[in-house]
Amino acid sequence: MAEMKRLTLLDAGIIGITVIAVGLLAFSVYGSREGTPQVLIEASGQQWIYSIESDTVVSIPGPLGPTEVTIHQGGVHVSDSTCRNKVCESMKTISRIGQWIICLPNDVFIRIEGIETGEREVDDVAF
Repeated sequence: MAEMKRLTLLDAGIIGITVIAVGLLAFSVYGSREGTPQVLIEASGQQWIYSIESDTVVSIPGPLGPTEVTIHQGGVHVSDSTCRNKVCESMKTISRIGQWIICLPNDVFIRIEGIETGEREVDDVAF
């Protein structure tokens, strides 16, 4: 009979990150709110909501330090983060309902929510 292997800390971490990523994806698809588009930022159990039309730079606290989020001319992007890989900084500016940016190491999640009016564009095509 085959011997069962124990779950390691790395395995548990990978499973945890996968569950969080799937949950965030599902929430971004089904979690839009009514009203005009707004920027919702979540970090370490706190939430901030900003108008997509406001021109502002906000500093969002995270476990690794602040993440700087810039809202400008109807778009949002991460302009500076204290995470090591800086993947969130390299993501493009988002401007449409349902789009999101995440910084997993610093626990910062940014998304645009609201009701869509008009036709949706195709983001990507996969074969």
